[in-house]
Amino acid sequence: MAEIRKSAALALPKHILDVFMMFDEAELPAWLVGGCLRDIFLERTPADWDFATPCPPELVREKLKAAGLTVWDTGLKHGTVTFRYQGFSYEITTFRVDGPYLDHRRPEWVAFTTSLQDDLARRDFTVNAMAYSPRDGLTDPFGGLRDMQDNVIRAVGLPQDRLEEDALRILRGIRFAGSLDFFIEESLFQAMKEKAGLLQWISPERLAAELKGILLLASPYRALRLLAKMGIWPYVIPELVDTIDFDQHSSHHYLDVYHHLIQTVENTPPDLVLRLAALLHDIGKPAVFTLDAKGKGHFYNHEAVGAEMAGRILDRLRFSHAIRDQVILLILHHMLHLKVLKDVTIRRMISGLPKPRQENLELILLLQKADLLASRYTKKSLIEFEGFAQRCRQVLTSGCPLDLSDLAVRGEELAGLGVPPAKRGKALKALLAEVLREPSRNQRHILLEIVERYAGGKEANE
Repeated sequence: MAEIRKSAALALPKHILDVFMMFDEAELPAWLVGGCLRDIFLERTPADWDFATPCPPELVREKLKAAGLTVWDTGLKHGTVTFRYQGFSYEITTFRVDGPYLDHRRPEWVAFTTSLQDDLARRDFTVNAMAYSPRDGLTDPFGGLRDMQDNVIRAVGLPQDRLEEDALRILRGIRFAGSLDFFIEESLFQAMKEKAGLLQWISPERLAAELKGILLLASPYRALRLLAKMGIWPYVIPELVDTIDFDQHSSHHYLDVYHHLIQTVENTPPDLVLRLAALLHDIGKPAVFTLDAKGKGHFYNHEAVGAEMAGRILDRLRFSHAIRDQVILLILHHMLHLKVLKDVTIRRMISGLPKPRQENLELILLLQKADLLASRYTKKSLIEFEGFAQRCRQVLTSGCPLDLSDLAVRGEELAGLGVPPAKRGKALKALLAEVLREPSRNQRHILLEIVERYAGGKEANE
Protein backbone atom coordinates (compact mmCIF):
# COMPACT_ATOMS: atom_id res chain seq x y z
CA MET A 1 0.00 0.00 0.00
CA ALA A 2 1.16 3.55 -0.69
CA GLU A 3 2.43 5.49 2.28
CA ILE A 4 -0.34 7.57 3.87
CA ARG A 5 -0.02 11.31 3.38
CA LYS A 6 0.28 12.99 6.77
CA SER A 7 0.62 16.64 5.81
CA ALA A 8 -2.09 19.05 6.91
CA ALA A 9 -2.31 20.54 3.44
CA LEU A 10 -3.13 17.91 0.85
CA ALA A 11 -1.74 18.22 -2.66
CA LEU A 12 -5.05 18.55 -4.48
CA PRO A 13 -5.31 18.77 -8.27
CA LYS A 14 -5.51 22.29 -9.64
CA HIS A 15 -9.08 21.89 -10.85
CA ILE A 16 -10.21 20.95 -7.33
CA LEU A 17 -8.34 23.89 -5.80
CA ASP A 18 -10.10 26.07 -8.38
CA VAL A 19 -13.45 24.68 -7.20
CA PHE A 20 -12.60 25.61 -3.61
CA MET A 21 -11.62 29.12 -4.75
CA MET A 22 -14.98 29.41 -6.48
CA PHE A 23 -16.71 28.23 -3.28
CA ASP A 24 -14.87 30.92 -1.30
CA GLU A 25 -15.89 33.62 -3.76
CA ALA A 26 -19.49 32.39 -3.61
CA GLU A 27 -19.32 32.32 0.22
CA LEU A 28 -20.24 28.65 0.15
CA PRO A 29 -18.44 26.60 2.86
CA ALA A 30 -17.58 23.12 1.56
CA TRP A 31 -15.48 20.04 2.27
CA LEU A 32 -14.27 17.10 0.21
CA VAL A 33 -15.80 13.93 1.63
CA GLY A 34 -15.98 10.18 1.15
CA GLY A 35 -14.10 7.96 -1.23
CA CYS A 36 -12.25 10.70 -3.11
CA LEU A 37 -10.56 11.82 0.11
CA ARG A 38 -9.66 8.23 0.96
CA ASP A 39 -8.12 7.79 -2.48
CA ILE A 40 -6.08 11.00 -2.14
CA PHE A 41 -4.51 9.73 1.08
CA LEU A 42 -3.75 6.42 -0.63
CA GLU A 43 -2.24 8.26 -3.60
CA ARG A 44 -4.88 6.94 -5.96
CA THR A 45 -6.77 8.89 -8.60
CA PRO A 46 -10.38 9.41 -7.45
CA ALA A 47 -13.09 8.35 -9.87
CA ASP A 48 -15.40 11.11 -8.56
CA TRP A 49 -15.07 14.24 -6.46
CA ASP A 50 -17.82 14.77 -3.88
CA PHE A 51 -18.33 17.86 -1.73
CA ALA A 52 -20.46 18.48 1.35
CA THR A 53 -21.74 21.72 2.87
CA PRO A 54 -23.77 22.90 5.85
CA CYS A 55 -25.88 25.13 3.57
CA PRO A 56 -29.39 23.93 2.63
CA PRO A 57 -29.72 22.78 -0.98
CA GLU A 58 -31.89 25.72 -2.07
CA LEU A 59 -29.19 28.14 -0.87
CA VAL A 60 -26.47 26.05 -2.53
CA ARG A 61 -28.33 26.21 -5.81
CA GLU A 62 -28.85 29.96 -5.44
CA LYS A 63 -25.17 30.67 -4.70
CA LEU A 64 -23.91 28.50 -7.56
CA LYS A 65 -26.30 30.07 -10.05
CA ALA A 66 -25.26 33.52 -8.85
CA ALA A 67 -21.68 32.48 -9.64
CA GLY A 68 -22.76 31.84 -13.24
CA LEU A 69 -22.68 28.02 -13.06
CA THR A 70 -25.05 25.53 -14.65
CA VAL A 71 -26.87 23.66 -11.87
CA TRP A 72 -29.05 20.53 -11.84
CA ASP A 73 -31.34 19.39 -9.03
CA THR A 74 -30.19 15.77 -9.27
CA GLY A 75 -31.15 14.76 -5.73
CA LEU A 76 -32.67 17.75 -4.03
CA LYS A 77 -34.77 15.58 -1.71
CA HIS A 78 -31.56 14.17 -0.25
CA GLY A 79 -29.72 17.48 -0.45
CA THR A 80 -27.65 16.86 -3.58
CA VAL A 81 -27.00 19.47 -6.26
CA THR A 82 -24.88 18.88 -9.37
CA PHE A 83 -22.97 21.75 -10.95
CA ARG A 84 -20.71 22.26 -13.94
CA TYR A 85 -17.43 24.11 -13.50
CA GLN A 86 -14.49 24.44 -15.90
CA GLY A 87 -15.71 21.54 -18.00
CA PHE A 88 -16.26 19.10 -15.10
CA SER A 89 -19.40 18.06 -13.23
CA TYR A 90 -19.42 17.76 -9.44
CA GLU A 91 -21.91 16.94 -6.72
CA ILE A 92 -22.31 18.89 -3.49
CA THR A 93 -24.60 17.56 -0.75
CA THR A 94 -25.95 19.25 2.34
CA PHE A 95 -24.88 17.74 5.68
CA ARG A 96 -27.62 15.40 6.82
CA VAL A 97 -28.69 12.82 9.35
CA ASP A 98 -30.67 9.76 8.34
CA GLY A 99 -33.91 8.42 9.72
CA PRO A 100 -34.58 4.72 10.38
CA TYR A 101 -33.71 2.18 7.67
CA LEU A 102 -36.81 -0.02 7.66
CA ASP A 103 -35.87 -1.85 4.43
CA HIS A 104 -32.16 -2.36 5.31
CA ARG A 105 -31.20 -0.22 2.31
CA ARG A 106 -32.48 3.38 2.41
CA PRO A 107 -33.51 5.74 5.25
CA GLU A 108 -37.20 6.54 5.62
CA TRP A 109 -36.28 10.21 5.77
CA VAL A 110 -33.29 12.52 5.90
CA ALA A 111 -32.92 15.75 7.83
CA PHE A 112 -30.42 18.44 7.02
CA THR A 113 -27.94 19.57 9.66
CA THR A 114 -25.14 22.08 10.03
CA SER A 115 -22.92 19.58 11.89
CA LEU A 116 -20.11 18.06 9.84
CA GLN A 117 -19.50 15.39 12.50
CA ASP A 118 -23.15 14.32 12.45
CA ASP A 119 -22.92 13.98 8.67
CA LEU A 120 -19.76 11.87 8.89
CA ALA A 121 -21.29 9.73 11.66
CA ARG A 122 -23.92 8.31 9.26
CA ARG A 123 -21.29 6.90 6.88
CA ASP A 124 -20.29 3.25 6.58
CA PHE A 125 -16.57 2.84 7.30
CA THR A 126 -14.05 5.06 8.99
CA VAL A 127 -11.90 5.33 5.85
CA ASN A 128 -14.93 6.93 4.16
CA ALA A 129 -15.85 9.19 7.11
CA MET A 130 -13.33 12.00 6.76
CA ALA A 131 -13.64 15.51 5.37
CA TYR A 132 -11.11 18.07 4.15
CA SER A 133 -11.01 21.66 3.00
CA PRO A 134 -7.95 23.83 2.30
CA ARG A 135 -9.26 26.37 4.80
CA ASP A 136 -10.06 24.02 7.72
CA GLY A 137 -7.78 21.05 7.06
CA LEU A 138 -8.70 17.45 7.87
CA THR A 139 -11.72 16.45 9.94
CA ASP A 140 -11.37 12.82 11.06
CA PRO A 141 -13.56 12.14 14.11
CA PHE A 142 -13.58 8.34 13.77
CA GLY A 143 -9.92 7.61 13.12
CA GLY A 144 -10.11 6.87 9.39
CA LEU A 145 -6.56 8.04 8.77
CA ARG A 146 -5.26 5.81 11.56
CA ASP A 147 -7.18 2.85 10.17
CA MET A 148 -5.71 3.45 6.73
CA GLN A 149 -2.25 3.46 8.29
CA ASP A 150 -3.13 0.15 10.00
CA ASN A 151 -4.68 -1.34 6.82
CA VAL A 152 -8.04 -1.87 8.55
CA ILE A 153 -11.66 -1.59 7.43
CA ARG A 154 -13.64 -0.55 10.52
CA ALA A 155 -17.28 0.47 10.88
CA VAL A 156 -18.30 3.92 12.01
CA GLY A 157 -19.88 3.23 15.39
CA LEU A 158 -21.43 -0.18 16.07
CA PRO A 159 -20.99 -2.57 13.11
CA GLN A 160 -24.40 -4.16 13.64
CA ASP A 161 -26.08 -0.77 13.37
CA ARG A 162 -24.30 0.14 10.16
CA LEU A 163 -25.19 -3.20 8.53
CA GLU A 164 -28.78 -3.11 9.75
CA GLU A 165 -29.12 0.29 8.11
CA ASP A 166 -27.81 -0.87 4.74
CA ALA A 167 -27.10 -4.56 4.19
CA LEU A 168 -25.25 -3.77 0.96
CA ARG A 169 -22.43 -2.51 3.18
CA ILE A 170 -21.55 -6.17 3.76
CA LEU A 171 -20.52 -6.53 0.12
CA ARG A 172 -19.05 -3.04 0.01
CA GLY A 173 -16.82 -3.84 2.99
CA ILE A 174 -15.56 -6.99 1.30
CA ARG A 175 -14.95 -5.06 -1.92
CA PHE A 176 -13.02 -2.35 -0.09
CA ALA A 177 -10.93 -4.94 1.72
CA GLY A 178 -10.09 -6.55 -1.61
CA SER A 179 -9.45 -3.28 -3.39
CA LEU A 180 -7.27 -1.74 -0.69
CA ASP A 181 -5.71 -5.01 0.51
CA PHE A 182 -6.96 -4.18 4.02
CA PHE A 183 -8.12 -6.45 6.82
CA ILE A 184 -11.68 -6.31 8.12
CA GLU A 185 -11.71 -5.44 11.82
CA GLU A 186 -12.86 -8.41 13.92
CA SER A 187 -16.14 -7.02 15.28
CA LEU A 188 -17.13 -5.88 11.79
CA PHE A 189 -16.12 -9.27 10.37
CA GLN A 190 -18.37 -11.08 12.87
CA ALA A 191 -21.23 -8.66 12.26
CA MET A 192 -20.98 -9.28 8.51
CA LYS A 193 -21.32 -13.02 9.11
CA GLU A 194 -24.23 -12.57 11.51
CA LYS A 195 -26.10 -10.11 9.31
CA ALA A 196 -25.51 -11.86 5.96
CA GLY A 197 -29.19 -12.82 5.78
CA LEU A 198 -30.12 -9.15 5.45
CA LEU A 199 -28.84 -9.30 1.87
CA GLN A 200 -32.14 -10.92 0.92
CA TRP A 201 -33.61 -7.42 1.19
CA ILE A 202 -31.26 -6.11 -1.49
CA SER A 203 -32.41 -5.98 -5.12
CA PRO A 204 -30.76 -8.32 -7.64
CA GLU A 205 -29.45 -5.32 -9.58
CA ARG A 206 -27.62 -3.94 -6.53
CA LEU A 207 -26.18 -7.35 -5.67
CA ALA A 208 -24.98 -7.71 -9.25
CA ALA A 209 -23.36 -4.26 -9.16
CA GLU A 210 -21.32 -5.14 -6.06
CA LEU A 211 -20.45 -8.57 -7.47
CA LYS A 212 -19.21 -6.83 -10.61
CA GLY A 213 -17.06 -4.51 -8.49
CA ILE A 214 -15.53 -7.47 -6.66
CA LEU A 215 -14.90 -9.48 -9.83
CA LEU A 216 -13.20 -6.54 -11.52
CA LEU A 217 -10.71 -5.95 -8.71
CA ALA A 218 -7.09 -6.17 -9.81
CA SER A 219 -6.82 -9.24 -7.56
CA PRO A 220 -10.27 -10.60 -6.59
CA TYR A 221 -9.13 -13.86 -4.95
CA ARG A 222 -9.07 -12.57 -1.36
CA ALA A 223 -12.49 -10.94 -1.59
CA LEU A 224 -13.97 -14.10 -3.13
CA ARG A 225 -12.53 -16.16 -0.29
CA LEU A 226 -14.17 -13.80 2.19
CA LEU A 227 -17.53 -14.25 0.50
CA ALA A 228 -17.34 -17.97 1.20
CA LYS A 229 -15.81 -17.61 4.67
CA MET A 230 -18.54 -15.21 5.80
CA GLY A 231 -21.39 -17.29 4.38
CA ILE A 232 -22.46 -14.63 1.88
CA TRP A 233 -23.04 -16.79 -1.20
CA PRO A 234 -26.45 -18.21 -0.09
CA TYR A 235 -27.84 -14.69 -0.57
CA VAL A 236 -26.03 -13.82 -3.80
CA ILE A 237 -25.37 -17.02 -5.79
CA PRO A 238 -26.60 -19.93 -3.66
CA GLU A 239 -25.55 -22.44 -6.33
CA LEU A 240 -21.93 -21.77 -5.38
CA VAL A 241 -22.44 -23.13 -1.86
CA ASP A 242 -22.27 -26.74 -3.08
CA THR A 243 -18.85 -26.09 -4.64
CA ILE A 244 -17.24 -25.05 -1.33
CA ASP A 245 -15.02 -27.84 0.06
CA PHE A 246 -16.22 -30.17 -2.74
CA ASP A 247 -13.39 -32.69 -3.19
CA GLN A 248 -12.89 -33.40 -6.90
CA HIS A 249 -11.20 -36.79 -6.32
CA SER A 250 -9.06 -36.10 -9.36
CA SER A 251 -5.35 -36.26 -10.02
CA HIS A 252 -5.83 -33.28 -12.32
CA HIS A 253 -6.89 -31.00 -9.45
CA TYR A 254 -5.31 -29.95 -6.16
CA LEU A 255 -8.13 -27.62 -5.08
CA ASP A 256 -11.76 -28.16 -4.14
CA VAL A 257 -14.22 -26.91 -6.75
CA TYR A 258 -14.78 -23.50 -5.15
CA HIS A 259 -11.13 -22.62 -4.69
CA HIS A 260 -10.47 -23.86 -8.21
CA LEU A 261 -13.16 -21.46 -9.45
CA ILE A 262 -11.79 -18.42 -7.64
CA GLN A 263 -8.21 -19.25 -8.60
CA THR A 264 -9.40 -19.38 -12.21
CA VAL A 265 -10.94 -15.93 -11.73
CA GLU A 266 -7.63 -14.69 -10.31
CA ASN A 267 -5.84 -16.03 -13.40
CA THR A 268 -7.90 -13.95 -15.83
CA PRO A 269 -7.59 -10.29 -16.86
CA PRO A 270 -10.32 -7.98 -15.46
CA ASP A 271 -13.03 -8.47 -18.08
CA LEU A 272 -16.55 -8.88 -16.66
CA VAL A 273 -17.72 -11.61 -19.07
CA LEU A 274 -14.50 -13.54 -18.66
CA ARG A 275 -14.52 -13.34 -14.88
CA LEU A 276 -18.18 -14.30 -14.60
CA ALA A 277 -17.46 -17.31 -16.80
CA ALA A 278 -14.42 -18.17 -14.69
CA LEU A 279 -16.47 -17.97 -11.48
CA LEU A 280 -19.23 -20.19 -12.90
CA HIS A 281 -17.45 -22.48 -15.37
CA ASP A 282 -17.48 -25.54 -13.09
CA ILE A 283 -20.64 -24.72 -11.15
CA GLY A 284 -22.30 -27.80 -12.65
CA LYS A 285 -19.73 -30.23 -11.21
CA PRO A 286 -21.47 -31.10 -7.91
CA ALA A 287 -24.69 -31.92 -9.78
CA VAL A 288 -23.08 -34.46 -12.14
CA PHE A 289 -20.36 -35.90 -9.88
CA THR A 290 -19.81 -39.64 -9.93
CA LEU A 291 -17.14 -41.73 -8.22
CA ASP A 292 -15.86 -44.87 -9.94
CA ALA A 293 -14.70 -48.10 -8.31
CA LYS A 294 -11.13 -46.80 -8.12
CA GLY A 295 -12.18 -43.70 -6.22
CA LYS A 296 -11.70 -41.39 -9.19
CA GLY A 297 -14.15 -38.53 -9.65
CA HIS A 298 -15.91 -37.83 -12.94
CA PHE A 299 -17.96 -34.84 -14.07
CA TYR A 300 -19.47 -35.92 -17.36
CA ASN A 301 -21.31 -33.15 -19.23
CA HIS A 302 -20.67 -30.63 -16.46
CA GLU A 303 -20.00 -27.86 -18.98
CA ALA A 304 -23.52 -28.15 -20.45
CA VAL A 305 -25.14 -28.40 -17.02
CA GLY A 306 -23.02 -25.51 -15.76
CA ALA A 307 -23.90 -23.34 -18.76
CA GLU A 308 -27.60 -23.88 -18.09
CA MET A 309 -27.15 -23.05 -14.40
CA ALA A 310 -25.09 -19.95 -15.24
CA GLY A 311 -27.84 -18.70 -17.54
CA ARG A 312 -30.42 -18.94 -14.75
CA ILE A 313 -28.07 -17.24 -12.27
CA LEU A 314 -27.29 -14.32 -14.56
CA ASP A 315 -30.96 -13.87 -15.43
CA ARG A 316 -31.83 -13.81 -11.73
CA LEU A 317 -29.18 -11.14 -11.11
CA ARG A 318 -30.55 -9.10 -14.04
CA PHE A 319 -27.39 -9.18 -16.11
CA SER A 320 -28.00 -8.27 -19.75
CA HIS A 321 -28.85 -10.97 -22.27
CA ALA A 322 -25.65 -10.15 -24.15
CA ILE A 323 -23.50 -10.82 -21.07
CA ARG A 324 -25.47 -13.95 -20.21
CA ASP A 325 -25.13 -15.39 -23.71
CA GLN A 326 -21.39 -14.71 -23.85
CA VAL A 327 -20.81 -16.32 -20.46
CA ILE A 328 -22.79 -19.39 -21.52
CA LEU A 329 -20.72 -19.60 -24.71
CA LEU A 330 -17.45 -19.55 -22.75
CA ILE A 331 -18.60 -22.18 -20.27
CA LEU A 332 -19.78 -24.50 -23.03
CA HIS A 333 -16.37 -24.28 -24.72
CA HIS A 334 -14.05 -24.31 -21.70
CA MET A 335 -13.19 -28.02 -22.06
CA LEU A 336 -12.40 -28.16 -25.79
CA HIS A 337 -8.63 -27.78 -25.44
CA LEU A 338 -8.50 -31.05 -23.50
CA LYS A 339 -9.88 -33.04 -26.43
CA VAL A 340 -7.98 -34.22 -29.49
CA LEU A 341 -9.72 -32.21 -32.18
CA LYS A 342 -9.32 -32.63 -35.90
CA ASP A 343 -8.78 -29.50 -37.99
CA VAL A 344 -12.29 -29.78 -39.40
CA THR A 345 -13.73 -29.86 -35.87
CA ILE A 346 -11.82 -26.69 -34.96
CA ARG A 347 -13.07 -24.99 -38.11
CA ARG A 348 -16.64 -25.99 -37.33
CA MET A 349 -16.28 -24.75 -33.76
CA ILE A 350 -14.93 -21.36 -34.83
CA SER A 351 -17.53 -21.05 -37.59
CA GLY A 352 -20.22 -21.55 -34.96
CA LEU A 353 -18.94 -18.76 -32.72
CA PRO A 354 -21.04 -15.59 -32.71
CA LYS A 355 -19.49 -12.35 -33.87
CA PRO A 356 -17.20 -10.69 -33.06
CA ARG A 357 -15.69 -14.12 -33.65
CA GLN A 358 -12.07 -13.24 -32.87
CA GLU A 359 -13.00 -11.55 -29.58
CA ASN A 360 -15.07 -14.54 -28.48
CA LEU A 361 -12.33 -16.97 -29.44
CA GLU A 362 -9.76 -15.03 -27.42
CA LEU A 363 -12.07 -15.01 -24.38
CA ILE A 364 -12.52 -18.77 -24.70
CA LEU A 365 -8.76 -19.30 -24.89
CA LEU A 366 -8.15 -17.00 -21.91
CA LEU A 367 -10.68 -18.95 -19.85
CA GLN A 368 -9.19 -22.28 -20.92
CA LYS A 369 -5.68 -21.20 -19.95
CA ALA A 370 -6.83 -19.73 -16.63
CA ASP A 371 -8.66 -23.00 -15.90
CA LEU A 372 -5.57 -25.02 -16.76
CA LEU A 373 -3.33 -22.89 -14.53
CA ALA A 374 -5.73 -23.41 -11.62
CA SER A 375 -5.32 -27.18 -12.01
CA ARG A 376 -2.43 -29.60 -11.53
CA TYR A 377 -0.88 -28.80 -14.89
CA THR A 378 2.43 -29.87 -16.40
CA LYS A 379 4.83 -28.29 -18.85
CA LYS A 380 3.53 -30.75 -21.44
CA SER A 381 -0.10 -29.75 -20.88
CA LEU A 382 0.80 -26.07 -21.27
CA ILE A 383 2.59 -26.81 -24.53
CA GLU A 384 -0.42 -28.79 -25.75
CA PHE A 385 -2.73 -25.91 -24.88
CA GLU A 386 -0.57 -23.37 -26.71
CA GLY A 387 -0.60 -25.67 -29.75
CA PHE A 388 -4.40 -25.81 -29.62
CA ALA A 389 -4.61 -22.01 -29.29
CA GLN A 390 -2.26 -21.56 -32.25
CA ARG A 391 -4.35 -23.90 -34.42
CA CYS A 392 -7.50 -21.93 -33.56
CA ARG A 393 -5.90 -18.59 -34.36
CA GLN A 394 -4.54 -19.94 -37.63
CA VAL A 395 -8.08 -20.80 -38.74
CA LEU A 396 -9.10 -17.18 -38.25
CA THR A 397 -6.13 -15.80 -40.18
CA SER A 398 -5.98 -18.45 -42.92
CA GLY A 399 -8.86 -17.09 -44.98
CA CYS A 400 -10.81 -20.32 -44.45
CA PRO A 401 -14.53 -19.77 -45.23
CA LEU A 402 -16.44 -19.52 -41.96
CA ASP A 403 -19.71 -17.90 -43.03
CA LEU A 404 -22.24 -18.30 -45.82
CA SER A 405 -21.03 -14.93 -47.08
CA ASP A 406 -17.54 -16.43 -47.58
CA LEU A 407 -18.76 -18.98 -50.11
CA ALA A 408 -17.69 -18.71 -53.74
CA VAL A 409 -21.37 -19.15 -54.70
CA ARG A 410 -23.88 -16.47 -53.72
CA GLY A 411 -27.39 -17.16 -52.56
CA GLU A 412 -28.96 -15.26 -55.45
CA GLU A 413 -27.31 -17.65 -57.90
CA LEU A 414 -29.29 -20.62 -56.57
CA ALA A 415 -32.56 -19.45 -58.08
CA GLY A 416 -31.05 -19.41 -61.56
CA LEU A 417 -29.75 -22.93 -61.05
CA GLY A 418 -33.21 -24.27 -60.30
CA VAL A 419 -32.88 -24.85 -56.58
CA PRO A 420 -36.39 -24.67 -55.07
CA PRO A 421 -36.87 -21.77 -52.61
CA ALA A 422 -37.54 -24.16 -49.74
CA LYS A 423 -34.15 -25.82 -50.26
CA ARG A 424 -31.91 -22.83 -50.84
CA GLY A 425 -31.04 -22.28 -47.18
CA LYS A 426 -30.22 -25.93 -46.70
CA ALA A 427 -28.16 -25.93 -49.89
CA LEU A 428 -26.01 -23.03 -48.66
CA LYS A 429 -25.46 -24.72 -45.31
CA ALA A 430 -24.41 -27.87 -47.12
CA LEU A 431 -21.89 -25.87 -49.16
CA LEU A 432 -20.48 -24.30 -45.99
CA ALA A 433 -20.21 -27.74 -44.38
CA GLU A 434 -18.34 -28.93 -47.43
CA VAL A 435 -15.77 -26.14 -47.40
CA LEU A 436 -15.33 -26.45 -43.64
CA ARG A 437 -14.37 -30.06 -44.28
CA GLU A 438 -12.01 -29.02 -47.07
CA PRO A 439 -11.42 -25.25 -47.52
CA SER A 440 -9.75 -25.78 -50.91
CA ARG A 441 -13.15 -26.82 -52.30
CA ASN A 442 -14.45 -23.26 -51.97
CA GLN A 443 -14.32 -22.78 -55.74
CA ARG A 444 -17.30 -21.79 -57.82
CA HIS A 445 -17.25 -24.70 -60.24
CA ILE A 446 -16.94 -27.25 -57.43
CA LEU A 447 -19.75 -25.71 -55.41
CA LEU A 448 -21.99 -25.46 -58.45
CA GLU A 449 -21.64 -29.20 -58.99
CA ILE A 450 -22.95 -29.73 -55.47
CA VAL A 451 -25.77 -27.23 -55.99
CA GLU A 452 -26.94 -29.11 -59.09
CA ARG A 453 -27.98 -32.01 -56.86
CA TYR A 454 -30.52 -29.69 -55.28
CA ALA A 455 -31.73 -28.50 -58.63
CA GLY A 456 -32.64 -32.12 -59.39
CA GLY A 457 -34.39 -32.51 -56.05
CA LYS A 458 -31.60 -34.47 -54.46
CA GLU A 459 -29.88 -33.23 -51.33
CA ALA A 460 -26.15 -32.72 -51.16
CA ASN A 461 -24.13 -35.24 -49.32
CA GLU A 462 -23.39 -33.64 -45.94
